[in-house]
Amino acid sequence: MSVLQAIQYIIQGWNNITAETIYNCWHHTKILPIDTNVDPDFSLDDRDVSDELTNALNALNFLDMMELEEYLTISEENIVSEIHDNDEIIAEIVNNFKKKSNENNTDNDLDEVDDSIKEEVISFNIALKSLKKVNTFLLQQENAYKELKLVNLLEKFVKKK
Repeated sequence: MSVLQAIQYIIQGWNNITAETIYNCWHHTKILPIDTNVDPDFSLDDRDVSDELTNALNALNFLDMMELEEYLTISEENIVSEIHDNDEIIAEIVNNFKKKSNENNTDNDLDEVDDSIKEEVISFNIALKSLKKVNTFLLQQENAYKELKLVNLLEKFVKKK
């Protein structure tokens, strides 16, 4: 999960919190005195919230004060990545493979494409190290005596070579 996704989940969660939930939290903590005349179902329209936030920003007395809309608006240049749906991801992958295929095959003749699989040459040292790892794994297992004997036989075979 990226930081951007985490922030988007937080925003989504915050948007699901009601004023009643916040009221109940403050009431439960008993940090602030609760005015018994406050209705937890109060609603603020956007203008009230906007005016309140503007007043709070003005109270900070910054020299180069940004407007409230600048604080609240996410500029396009700050978007790091977009969330694509599955169809877009698949289309992008297909396009990437087509581009690579076209780069590798200038004449696009499928009969001349080398589709053989090149086998990796494994040295004796790497084989022995791998067998020792398997041996260590089997030692940690219960009732793996037969398998340990087989690994030891393989180890002897590799050492003979």
